[in-house]
Amino acid sequence: MTIKSLRNKKYSILAIIPARGGSKGIKDKNVRPVNGIPLICHTIRLLKSIKFIDNSIVSTDSEKIKKVSIKNGIEVPFLRPKYLSGDNVADMPVLQHALKNCEAHYKKKFDIILMLQPTSPMRKK
Repeated sequence: MTIKSLRNKKYSILAIIPARGGSKGIKDKNVRPVNGIPLICHTIRLLKSIKFIDNSIVSTDSEKIKKVSIKNGIEVPFLRPKYLSGDNVADMPVLQHALKNCEAHYKKKFDIILMLQPTSPMRKK
């Protein structure tokens, strides 16, 4: 798979930003400012610049993260259940939950899932 084939729209791509509300180290870290904007918004801005992604969403259990995300132009079509929001929850169940809900919400199947953690704000396109 190449970037060229992705740009040619041969695949349906869903980007997921998993951002839970609870954090032991820094309270509300995903909405705390980094370089003047909420941490999660760095990842939202990056996703908005990638044109071949079909749908981008935030998977969260937090109304605060949902509000900031929507205000910054990304969808939050559902809230993640609390049992998928603890310190010891692996990424795979969170992604499976998001995929299942997004396929129902958008009424389509996705070929590729792209997960971008909001806690890595300095990545480049």
